[in-house]
Amino acid sequence: MKKRNPWRLLSSAAASVALIGGALVVGAPAATSVGGCAISGNNNGPVGVSQQLSVVDCEGAGQVGISYNGGPISQFIDVYPGPGDNGIATWVPLSQGTANLSLSGNTYATSSVAKVATSTTVSAPNNAQLGAATKITVTVQSASPSSYTPTGQVVVKDSNGATLTTMGLTAGPGNGQAYAYYWWTPTTAGSYTFQATYNADANDVGSVSPQDVIVATPSGNPITLTAPAQMTQGVPVTLTATVYPKSVQGTAGFTLNGNPISAAIPFVNGVATFTWTPNVVGQVTLGASYTTNQGGSGSTTDKVNIIAGPVASDAITLVQPGWGNWANGGSYNMGNGSNFTFQASTLSGAPVTLSETGPCTVSGLTLTVNAGAGVCNMKASTPGANGYAGVTYNYTINLVPGQQTAVLSAPVSGRYKVGRVLVLESPAQQDTNAGQNINWNVKKPGKKTCQLLYPSTGAVTLKIKGKGTCTVIGSAPGVPGQWLKFQTARTYTGR
Repeated sequence: MKKRNPWRLLSSAAASVALIGGALVVGAPAATSVGGCAISGNNNGPVGVSQQLSVVDCEGAGQVGISYNGGPISQFIDVYPGPGDNGIATWVPLSQGTANLSLSGNTYATSSVAKVATSTTVSAPNNAQLGAATKITVTVQSASPSSYTPTGQVVVKDSNGATLTTMGLTAGPGNGQAYAYYWWTPTTAGSYTFQATYNADANDVGSVSPQDVIVATPSGNPITLTAPAQMTQGVPVTLTATVYPKSVQGTAGFTLNGNPISAAIPFVNGVATFTWTPNVVGQVTLGASYTTNQGGSGSTTDKVNIIAGPVASDAITLVQPGWGNWANGGSYNMGNGSNFTFQASTLSGAPVTLSETGPCTVSGLTLTVNAGAGVCNMKASTPGANGYAGVTYNYTINLVPGQQTAVLSAPVSGRYKVGRVLVLESPAQQDTNAGQNINWNVKKPGKKTCQLLYPSTGAVTLKIKGKGTCTVIGSAPGVPGQWLKFQTARTYTGR
């Protein structure tokens, strides 16, 4: 049998590819007939996607050849001439460019090989533990069904756009896939955001990953439970559940050996607390679980040891600044208008809460006396902790009339020129803190030196008439059972 024409390779020019809307657009030509044969099926696909040609009715047609960027990649040979001889040539382009297709030495068509699209993802645990290395993996995938393995670089940035690391890709593990990873160690609790950008190589299109959020906590769990490692039966303890991030809105519940011991407690800045009095002895499992307003949930547990009593009572130290310690059962006289904040401490370290009955008020550790007669009964309480039982101390506050005060315009005592007019009380002068009007008088024999004046403005003034000394007295009457009498004095010398 006579051999047919040898396979001819056609050199190709560099591809000119148009990118429209993020995708390469090329036209697929219709089947071309040469010498009674036809070639069809040129699909102009992207890098890494199998291309297929169908050769139909090639009686005596010779060979079908494909050259890609100047080099051969496949051939089909019509071995048995005759009507209906068919064949398929299949090839997978490995780079972006132009493929020239030929039949019996005649150019059939030019197939443009487009860059393949990619997608990038960041994969990491939802939670990380402080001080522990956490693996963050970036994967770049060619768009299916491409088998092309991306070879560019990935850049990982934080939520502020700052670059954390730049890495080259490693092939695999899947088809058309490449990856890179690095180890990140959180040092402070909080929420961290990561995003990866793939810088494309010559044969694919770059892509940016969705943001991935990792919450770093002391335990590596989104919720932590804080409780004393050892407790005493009958002694209250404070259980604290902390959720991360602290902006989470929701509630926490506490359990003992899996059974609820609290109602749902709302988070405040990521913290929920519950005071619990152990009623069992031995090793138990305390738990804390949470539910967010968006439907998220989680839980944690902690084993603690509860010992039996007896227990020592706690002790409260309540100090009035500038005066000293208040004794349990003590009685104290307080004037109307008194207002100050106690300093409080306990042996157990537990907090102190004040309460009272009577005409006084307490807010936190601040006491305010609102009357000049009667009795206030104040209590200081602590729940106890760390092996100490809670206690309550009692105090009796006897209310007495308070000292009136006033903000005066009157100058301080001293020497002033003859003829000088001093303002003792301005038109806008307030009365005393008890609402009493102040009356002014010049003591004898100072009336020869000083003279009180009452101008139409409503002020009270004092004129220095001559040389010598005068004493001016300002006074306001007391309020029975509420306020003591008010009195102040100034001494002025004319010169």
